[in-house]
Amino acid sequence: MKKLLGYIIGLATIFAVFAMIYIAGAIYDTANQETIEPYFFRTGLSAMNQTGMPRNISEIGERKMRDWLIQKFVTEYFYVVPDVENVARRTRGNTAIIRQMSNSNVMRKWEQNFVPEIRELSSNGARRTVRVFNEIFNPVDSNYWHVDYELKTWYKPNDMNAVPTITRGTMYIKIQDAGTIGRLYSNIDAVQKALLSGIDPALVFVFHVTDVMFDGE
Repeated sequence: MKKLLGYIIGLATIFAVFAMIYIAGAIYDTANQETIEPYFFRTGLSAMNQTGMPRNISEIGERKMRDWLIQKFVTEYFYVVPDVENVARRTRGNTAIIRQMSNSNVMRKWEQNFVPEIRELSSNGARRTVRVFNEIFNPVDSNYWHVDYELKTWYKPNDMNAVPTITRGTMYIKIQDAGTIGRLYSNIDAVQKALLSGIDPALVFVFHVTDVMFDGE
């Protein structure tokens, strides 16, 4: 009886092994020489968490660097995550990126007109993403940059069927010394030290907003 039971178990094991090989072959088709391409994701803003060598500023170009910094500012201005501590960090001291990228008037206007809504949405578990679309440009005879943005807001948390509310608008941004945008604030050693300390990379570049306006103002 024991021999018969052992025979059955052995046979079942063989079938199980062949079944696993078959499933593995169906998932990964070696006959077609399919390959798996690995992708690396950033795990944080700190330079310690980045992969690969940073791109040279001269390769990126002044215009692209300017657009990236403007997009960063607009994103910080509107985005929402379901974390009230995130709102506290964005409005508190040196962790307030809007304060670091603009003057006190811009910061005060943001805190009065937008932070209350951001705080309420965050407390209710909402999430909002920000996208800048169309070309960012400086109209002739104007001191303001024209920036079209799109907001997607999910008001119901943990609802996989929820459809975001989409709103679009235009922000007009006045930037101090626009010709110096994208240059490093300090020497490369100081920049490397700042990045290793965990500072947001956007803050090591010259970029200072002196006024923000919207349609109707």
